[in-house]
Amino acid sequence: MTVWLTGSPDAGTSPLAHAVAERLRGAGRRVAVLEAGDVRRAGLTAEVLARNSVIVLVSSTAAPYTDSGDVVRERHDRSGTQFLHVHMTTPTAASAPSEVNGFPYAPDLVIRPSTPSTGKSASLLLGLLAEKRFVEGAA
Repeated sequence: MTVWLTGSPDAGTSPLAHAVAERLRGAGRRVAVLEAGDVRRAGLTAEVLARNSVIVLVSSTAAPYTDSGDVVRERHDRSGTQFLHVHMTTPTAASAPSEVNGFPYAPDLVIRPSTPSTGKSASLLLGLLAEKRFVEGAA
């Protein structure tokens, strides 16, 4: 499965990806963290890893709602690998709905400034993964 984390550069997607990866590894899961500069390349790499039973956490300032993002989602769909989009807002973006508006689909989870710590955000994300039955025992 691939979890695509988006947000502004100061939203904390990278620390969250690493915190979740650490917990998942502690639960015996195979995990990779990718820092996405190129959406298509990161998406291809993520899909190949996910298809081979690796949980992939992608940290990106580029949301997967562009044409490139559509290609990434379609690749995951065609290969039968799960894809989740998690969007992180920042305190300054909390009042700017345009940060989330404009997505042609809603993120699976939005982490808002009311949950500012990486630990709390990691627990929210791991809760979503458990709720969707993608992982167990990692929270």
